[in-house]
Amino acid sequence: MKFSYIGALCVFMALIAAAQCLFTCNECWVIGGTECCNVKNTTCPLPGCMTMSEYCVVEDKHFRSIRKTCGNELCNLCLTVTTGLDFNVRVSTQCGKGDGSNANLNFTESCNNLTTNGLKCPRCYNGTSAEGCADNGTVACVGKEMQCADYAGVVQYSDGSVNYISYKGCIVTGGCLVGFLGLPGTKEIKRKTFNCTAATSTILNLPKLLNL
Repeated sequence: MKFSYIGALCVFMALIAAAQCLFTCNECWVIGGTECCNVKNTTCPLPGCMTMSEYCVVEDKHFRSIRKTCGNELCNLCLTVTTGLDFNVRVSTQCGKGDGSNANLNFTESCNNLTTNGLKCPRCYNGTSAEGCADNGTVACVGKEMQCADYAGVVQYSDGSVNYISYKGCIVTGGCLVGFLGLPGTKEIKRKTFNCTAATSTILNLPKLLNL
């Protein structure tokens, strides 16, 4: 009986410790909008809360979505794709620490204010085909875009429309690993190609420029 009592006490104390390690974050998910409604509380294992703001431009359409949830490895990043043509993606992730720390972290387009980083990638865009697209010059990379993406697949945008797309352009480092999981309002239906390679410098012919 003594050992059973001690065992039960240990289990009880462990449950209390586990409960004390849980944190609460605001939770909402609005596809095609920038303001949260029907905000709920969700329990998170880590003391971080996150708000994801998506701003996506496809041809002449602008798509915006917001999601509040538990914090993760995507905290405080700009997840971006730049083609310089008719397809560009900007996702800002903001995080705070402690209970309810994403309550006042609202929609932002801060990832639009990025400067070029001296790298470039081939670019192209085709909004009607998932069979790839031919290079149409190059595009200057911005922010932490240090890789070149080559994508072809079928996606659904926040307005519910399903589109066949192919693009090449700059992508934030690690973007191929995150894929469409980092977009709160866009869903990938089918993927044919998604490859990332290192971006190249915009100053490849420096000796020639200097007449050396």
